[in-house]
Amino acid sequence: MEYDSKVLKEVSGFVDDLQEAVGKKINISAEFDNICICGMGASAISGDIMKNIASNQTNVPISVIRSYDLPGWVNKNTFVIVSSYSGDTRETLSMYDQAVERGCRIVAITAGGELARKCQRDGNTVIEMRLGIQPRNALGLILGYTANVLETVGVGNHCTEMSGLIPNLRKLRDDIGFDNPDSYAKKIAARLHETMPIIYSTAGITASAMRWKHQINENSKMMSFCGSIPEFNHNEIVGWSGERFKCVPVVLYEEDASEIMRTTARTSIDVLAESGIESVVVSIRGKNVTERSLRAVMIGDYVSIYLASMKGVDPLDVGPIRSLKKKISEHLDR
Repeated sequence: MEYDSKVLKEVSGFVDDLQEAVGKKINISAEFDNICICGMGASAISGDIMKNIASNQTNVPISVIRSYDLPGWVNKNTFVIVSSYSGDTRETLSMYDQAVERGCRIVAITAGGELARKCQRDGNTVIEMRLGIQPRNALGLILGYTANVLETVGVGNHCTEMSGLIPNLRKLRDDIGFDNPDSYAKKIAARLHETMPIIYSTAGITASAMRWKHQINENSKMMSFCGSIPEFNHNEIVGWSGERFKCVPVVLYEEDASEIMRTTARTSIDVLAESGIESVVVSIRGKNVTERSLRAVMIGDYVSIYLASMKGVDPLDVGPIRSLKKKISEHLDR
């Protein structure tokens, strides 16, 4: 199935969007004890990726909240990043209102909508993204701006790291892109066609595995789930010895992770093989967690589009989500 240039441009534009966002000058300051990143979908995934990246570089607790309600610990000493591409995500708006009530320092990342209007009314900082992108394909912008905000307020140097990785990510895009007949991502997709992929990552890039799941769900119209190693070794490895239907384990293997993590991952793959289960092992290179996270995300995004093509489905169609939102609105807005 051939797609119009919009789909291909948005997926290929991840690196350019990331470069745009990390290169923007942001003038904000804040004092805080902890950080709360509020959002759904790609907005929340950007927070998860930042949490993975920052875990070994900062002593500031970072939490990602996907809900209508903020947890009780969020207070005036919490720095809140509220992210919604459309600006009209019901859950995110609810969390924003609660953050305002609790006196939090708030920064919003959005392309407009009600979130932008509320921030302008309340005097909170708005970082505006450009319109016209599928929300899930705006990850480069959302992630880049989130990294930029965190570095600006003194949490890590992730924005600088990402900026330095742009050339490597462009090279990866050429290797896995739609113009390359030998695309690594296309070969992975061929192995996953007509299966139910279960995505596992080593512990450092769990957000990337979740991104794979989400993209396969939405773009490829396929069921997919995710998990992580070493937690996998304490429960799911036993489940794989029973009924598996068409499930296929996909392991995002960090080549440059610690020796104990690499050993654990390889051993997990070997134990599955002893049960006659062949894993799809996706080697993820990179000098640090930031690079490995971004490379894993990019490969997964391309795999999901190749899978959609093999299935003959439209990756832009998210009818069930629109239907669900409409029904919830009809019920709540009576």
